[in-house]
Amino acid sequence: MFKTIVIAGLLGLLPVAQAATPSPAIQVREAWTRATPPHAPTAVGYLTLVNTAAQADRLVGARSPAAARVELHESAMQGGVMRMRQVDGVDLPAGATVSLAPSGTHLMLVAPTGPLVAGQQVEVTLSFAHAPDLVVHLKVMPLGAAGPHDMHDMHM
Repeated sequence: MFKTIVIAGLLGLLPVAQAATPSPAIQVREAWTRATPPHAPTAVGYLTLVNTAAQADRLVGARSPAAARVELHESAMQGGVMRMRQVDGVDLPAGATVSLAPSGTHLMLVAPTGPLVAGQQVEVTLSFAHAPDLVVHLKVMPLGAAGPHDMHDMHM
């Protein structure tokens, strides 16, 4: 009888324990990449990061089993020419939404282990200065896609 009461009491705490689990301070939306031809030396990843925390954070790196390494890059127009350079991080102000998007800051997947195929997903682990690592899945869009909702020529 005593065991039954103890077990029933513990089971009653489960919803409380589950409700107390905090959501991640950094949330990811619209994570995507484009399909690549065979033997492509790089692929590019895009996503939107939402920092719901009361403190600023910083995206400091990324890794993926789909590439030899993942770098953070920034594209910017300089003298009428689009230039790209590696950066050491991306600031995420408290309460802010930051997009890694075409013609701006993005993930550069260097030496992909194989072609990225439309309809598949690519796993990437993001590392932050304060928040724990976060695993995201980039939706592979068709070659030439303009964004995560660009479904032209996509057969799933």
